[in-house]
Order: sequence, then structure tokens, then C-alpha cells
Amino acid sequence: MHIVLYILDALRADHLGCYGYERETSPNIDALCTDGVMFENCFTSSTWTRPVAASILTGTYPGVHRTRSRHDAFSTDLPRLPQVLQANGFKTAAFSTMGNIASEIGFDRGFDSYFDLFLNPDVLSKRRKMDPTEEGLLHIFDQEIALPRAEDINDYLFPWIKERRDNDTFCFIWSIETHVPYTAPREYVRFSGDSYLRPNEGEREDVRNAGAADRQRLVNLYDDEIYYNDHCIGQIIDYYKTQGIFDSTIFIILGDHGDAFYEHGVYAHGHTPYDELIHVPMIIKLQNNQYAGQRHGALIELIDIFPTIIGETGIHSEAVEHSFLQGKDVTTLLNGTDKDWRDYVFSDTQMMDVQNHYMSVRGYKWKYIQIQQPERSRKTVLDTLRYVIERHRIFNILRSPRHFIRNYFVKSNEYLFDLENDPGEQNNIANDHPEKIAHFKQVIENWQQENDELSERFRMVSHNFDESEILRQHLEKLGYL
Repeated sequence: MHIVLYILDALRADHLGCYGYERETSPNIDALCTDGVMFENCFTSSTWTRPVAASILTGTYPGVHRTRSRHDAFSTDLPRLPQVLQANGFKTAAFSTMGNIASEIGFDRGFDSYFDLFLNPDVLSKRRKMDPTEEGLLHIFDQEIALPRAEDINDYLFPWIKERRDNDTFCFIWSIETHVPYTAPREYVRFSGDSYLRPNEGEREDVRNAGAADRQRLVNLYDDEIYYNDHCIGQIIDYYKTQGIFDSTIFIILGDHGDAFYEHGVYAHGHTPYDELIHVPMIIKLQNNQYAGQRHGALIELIDIFPTIIGETGIHSEAVEHSFLQGKDVTTLLNGTDKDWRDYVFSDTQMMDVQNHYMSVRGYKWKYIQIQQPERSRKTVLDTLRYVIERHRIFNILRSPRHFIRNYFVKSNEYLFDLENDPGEQNNIANDHPEKIAHFKQVIENWQQENDELSERFRMVSHNFDESEILRQHLEKLGYL
């Protein structure tokens, strides 16, 4: 058995053809849907990468694994998907193109091979190098970081899998192609055209300064990236077919979160969990194309990936038997054995302790968002000022004050949306439905209590760590710092 878990960073569900997008951005992913199952209502556990990756690998929410903020390493003692597979004879490899899931912050546990491609010398030699001075920072450090292409993943994946085609394998692949910067290779520019202003190769499109007038240009650049990344996914599918292992392979294609394009007056991600950020695609092609061509509308979460894979392998392990998993095996939906599926999906986002904490609970009709502002004591203010000074952030704040104000101040702490009548989440009706607000507050409180109890059970500790400067520069270029 072979398992390919391929994550496209910042990929929205509604920009793929199989999800109804009018543009042909994803012919290979769309074709894979005919061999697999498309989940129409899949949602992520956070609106930025690091906590989502930890949730995928542990099958738990951020409140349990505690890798929530950018100061948190992935240090949980919770069993991880690659560990369980590795202990049961699978050869395991990860192909990472970005620092938020770097091996040095704990994501390599359970992997036989971990390719930090953004640090790889060969990738550095052929990709534009990322320099903090380009972001207006002082040139203090000599380390260089690359922005790998989706094709670079294939260059390392293909020889790895060729040597292990007769083994059981698990490949965890994280592509940053659909994340800013939106700079698809010229030969894959299909939607933006040469007339559109585009960043240079390897430079970051600073969407923090963008306004309403920039929306279509950025959407076009984003769609170019999807089209290019889809091409590289098609190459992987073709390679597995030529190796004679496609039928015995489980392919899972998904986005870790979406990207906003000014639907609510902002771009990018890591903030308020509107559906453009938490509704993500998930396509699963099972062995021998089981359940091929199905579309399922149940509420699915990315924490369901762990138990689904384990269920398909038939592995019986302590990790599963002890029921720490909060996700569910989606194949029980497909075969009709689960008659009591979930009513709600949840998200939890807080990139820094001094920034707002966003939580959401979403059903089929109603969605509730709760925003908790951090305690603004003398200490937190001083910590924030120290961070701004040490990281040379004052220039970024002056260039795009709205971006930073958004992370510290909000118009309201509660939002309620009727998704049937307002799918775009434009009309906050929290004041009109006090009974619904009371209900969803209790749902969130119960959810948090469950997370706290499970976290305590495994003696979770959120370890702060000092990121290496090489990692910091990479995250700076991606707009996280």
C-alpha cells in the first residue's frame, strides 16, 4: 500500500473546477475526483499553517496538541500519524517547502526522511534566494532561503518512491505554490496574462497593502498558481501509474486553509474564520478506486485524515485503541456504517499571544464566530513593543497599518450568520438571535473543555522556542512575521 497526502498551502475549495469554479484551474485534480471521492463540505481547524499541520498529523484540534501560535513548536507527545505508520512497517517521508512545518520545530518525528526543501542547497542554487533586506530589514544574517517550486517536490519524491515501490510507503507533501508570492512560471500563466503587474520570481506579493481594486489581479495570479501546481500533481499521478502502483495508492489532495480576496475587506489568511479561509477542498482516491465518483456533503474536518488512513490500513495500535483521536474515519460515511455523524465543525486561530483569538463553530445553516481579545496589560504592551523593535517591524506597520490594526482591534466580538440566506457571511445577525448566541457560546465552551481535558490527559505542554534566524527569515518572507 502507498499513501500520498498532498497539501496545497492556502488553497480554497471554490477555486477548483470540481468544486464548481468556472475556470479550468485544476484538470488533474478534477480527473482524480472521477477515481475518488470529493467532500463538498470539508473544513480546517485553523486559518494558518502550523496548527493545521499539527492537527492533520495528530487528529486533534489546536486546543489539544497546543501548537497554536507561532511561538509554539510541534512538541506534543500525542501519537502522530507517521509514527503509527512507521511502527507498522511503512517507509515514511515528508517533503516540506516552508518553514512553518520545518523539521527543526518538531515536524520530523515519525519520518524516515524529512526533506526541508527550502533549505536544500540544490534548490537554493536554482531558485531566487530570499533576503530579509528585501523586506526592509537590516542585513544581519548571512543565511539564504529558497522558495521551492512544486516541481522541486517531484524531483525528490520520484527517486525516493522508486527505491521503495515494493514497500508500504507514506509521503507527506506540503506545497507552498498557492501561497503568496503568486508567481507561477511563465509557461503556466493562463489567467493573468502579460499585461498584469506581477512580482518578480521569488518576491512576495505584499497583499497587506492591497485594496478592492487589486482583487481581480490577485485572483488571476492565484489561479495561475493553482494551474501550475495542478500540473505537477498530474505528473505525480502519471509517475505512480508508470511505476504500476497507482491502484494500490491512496491519494489525498487538500488545502490547509484558504486565502481571502477582499470578501470582508482583507486579503491573505491567519485571521477571522470566514468560509473563504476555513472551507477547503479534500479529495480522496482509495485503493482500486473504491467509491469512485462519489460526492459527499457531510461536514468533514481535516482531523479526519488520521483515522481515515489508519482505518484503510487496518492497523490496530494503542494510538487508535486509546481513542485520543477527535477525527472520524470518513469511509464509515461512504459505506453507511456511521449513522451519527457530527453536527458542527470548529476552528481555532491565534498566531501570537498578543493578537486576537478567533474561534468558530459551523453547522449546515448557522455559523458562530467568537473573537477573544488578549489581556492588554502593561506587560503585554511592553512585550509587543519589544517584538516590534527586535524584529524591525516598525517599517512594516507604517507601510500597512490596517493589516496590523486588524490583528489587535475588532468591531465586534461575536458574529452569527444564517448560511442558507447569507452564504457570503455579509450580515451579522448576532443581536437578533440571543437564544442562538447563548446556544453556540455553550457549544464553544463545551468544546474547549473537552480539548482542555484531553490535553491534560496527555500532559500537553506548549513549548516556546527560539526560532533559528534562517527559519525566521523564511516566515518573514511569507508574511507571518
